[in-house]
Amino acid sequence: MTWQRILEHAPFKRRAMPRGGQVDGWFVVLGGRAGMVSIYGDSWRSRDGVTWECASDKAGWGKRCYPEVDVVDGHLVLTAGQDLRTFHNDVWRSGDAGTTWEQVCAEAPWGPRAGHHTHMHRGEILLFGGSVKSVRREFYPELWASADGGETWTLRAELPPDMGRAGMQVVTVGETLYFMGGDHDRPVFQPSWEGRRNDLWRSIDQGETWELLGHAPWSPRTGQQAVAVDGRVFVIGGHVRPPGDPRVKQGLSAEVWCWDPVASSEDPAAWELVTDQAWQGIGKSDFMLEVRDGLMWTFGGDREVASPWPQDHDVWTAPATPVAAGVVEKC
Repeated sequence: MTWQRILEHAPFKRRAMPRGGQVDGWFVVLGGRAGMVSIYGDSWRSRDGVTWECASDKAGWGKRCYPEVDVVDGHLVLTAGQDLRTFHNDVWRSGDAGTTWEQVCAEAPWGPRAGHHTHMHRGEILLFGGSVKSVRREFYPELWASADGGETWTLRAELPPDMGRAGMQVVTVGETLYFMGGDHDRPVFQPSWEGRRNDLWRSIDQGETWELLGHAPWSPRTGQQAVAVDGRVFVIGGHVRPPGDPRVKQGLSAEVWCWDPVASSEDPAAWELVTDQAWQGIGKSDFMLEVRDGLMWTFGGDREVASPWPQDHDVWTAPATPVAAGVVEKC
């Protein structure tokens, strides 16, 4: 799996946890943070990932980081997130690729939060977990659903307490939901290694009930991104505890793992390491991941393990097939 950097310095500036998606032929990147105090409220878009234009530099949702964004019926839908002082529980929608935004839900029934995860499944937005507060974090072990683009919400499930976390990922293969990884860091800026996860859960009833399948061979992590392509699940990067020297407190993964739940009969040990050289071997977390034209695309991301907390504003691509040394397409 060869990774190619197609743009080193995008005009949307360096940021961790950019959010967005694909709509009307555009890649849209919005929000995020740089360092500890810079938070963005802009929206950028590109047809090819190389040439970018600013769609909005003063979005109605203000400056925020760690929201989630989904594409619903040609609209971008932004949920929750935080600025330096406030956690939100509102919903905003854009029908013109990020140029203008309207608030469609001022106060959702789920509490204010950031670090949650949303996932489109069978026409619904599913909203998982997240937390409120930065020092004494409180986590939400719950799943909410919206079938009308974020205007109204229902509580789908009260999840097992350990599933109340941040930084997890959810994908769909067939009709099955898979939930994996994430953290219980408390405070948010200090890794809680015993609270990091590499577990794998599944639901076959739209998230109403969940079964723990086991633990993946990839190390516990948060800030990783995951996607399902042609029935195979990819997990990329993430913030990890590095092996070896105990003086090295934090690390970033450059790994790509692949799992075929059908071919493996959902064996959680059947993940295969495709490469440990994503982004030419320099790991990252909290980047934006999209799939288009047979490629995986990453935008921006976080390289922070210590001051000065560097972030990226680059664009990379890699084939969305697990072909690499030692790994064949059977994954």
